[in-house]
Amino acid sequence: MKSALALLLVASLSQAQERPQLAPQQAAQHTTAAYLGDWKPAPLADLAASPPDLVVRAGESVQAAIDKVPAEGAKRWVIQIQPGTYRGPLCIKDKAPIALIGAALDASAVVLVDNRFSGKPKGENEAAHPCWPELGKTTIGTSGSTSVLVQSNDVQLISLTIANDAMDGVRRGEAYPPGVGESGGAQAVALTLTGDRIQLDNVRLLGHQDTLYVKRSAPEKPARQLIRHSLIAGDVDFIFGNATLVIEHSTVLTRANRRTPGHGGIILAPSTAPDVNQGFLVTHSRLVGEPGIAPGATSLGRAWDAGVKAGTWVAGSSPNGMAVVRDSEIGAHVGPWNASTSRRPFDAATNRLSEFNNRP
Repeated sequence: MKSALALLLVASLSQAQERPQLAPQQAAQHTTAAYLGDWKPAPLADLAASPPDLVVRAGESVQAAIDKVPAEGAKRWVIQIQPGTYRGPLCIKDKAPIALIGAALDASAVVLVDNRFSGKPKGENEAAHPCWPELGKTTIGTSGSTSVLVQSNDVQLISLTIANDAMDGVRRGEAYPPGVGESGGAQAVALTLTGDRIQLDNVRLLGHQDTLYVKRSAPEKPARQLIRHSLIAGDVDFIFGNATLVIEHSTVLTRANRRTPGHGGIILAPSTAPDVNQGFLVTHSRLVGEPGIAPGATSLGRAWDAGVKAGTWVAGSSPNGMAVVRDSEIGAHVGPWNASTSRRPFDAATNRLSEFNNRP
């Protein structure tokens, strides 16, 4: 029988192989400053410094306030949202620099929420979302399911909650809507960010599968997105997309109890283009799990080979998701990286998923 020390060494070696560690010189390329490049984030809008341009009170429409913001201009428009729950899809598209500000002392006091999901039926001539019509299709789709969709640059979201509660009633794989289940249709996005120079601070993002979708408006367009002092909660691929995303000084929470027992979660799902060297960076943050998640049951992530069928991934032309988790606290619920969405096994030689200087 092997000694306890030998077993520990074998386990440590196995984890090291499954979760590659960057060398210090490699890690130096994956910092917040390197990912933001020439973008120096603007100071966050501050209601104490100047009054808001628009105020939304409980029972009023947030979308109506957004619609009043002009399409362009140097001035940042500030919308204060007073405490309350505001249900329905929101679209911020082609607007001047804009900031939505909730309650500084309690981000849970202002809730922007909807409950649509990918497999929800719709008419072919019915829009899936004000920002994402999906006409001609008979279901909402993942992109159309989002509660809040940002298609503008220079957006700030501050001190509020954005949620999709479509799957909140599902427990242990039961009570899914008709035609929806573990195999598909349950994607329900809380927030989609499509744009450059987007800042989130003290924001709570709550969902289950596909909580936060970060993306480029076009392959050649920059999409730098910075999330600080925030909470992102979900269970499967709940931070996903092809943008350049930095999450720092935040909490990434894996949720329990929705999925069928024995089905683990997945945290990160980057879909970085093969010629792009900056994908997701999670730094100085905490990756924690709700009670009830078995040790190692949650994958740290997998590459999202967007648009690639199983067995057809091609190095150098297919997406090859990049993610680095560094200088962070990683809970016992987190296990190794997983095979990609096109089922290519995780291989440190071809995958771009790694860590540096993390701790339990």
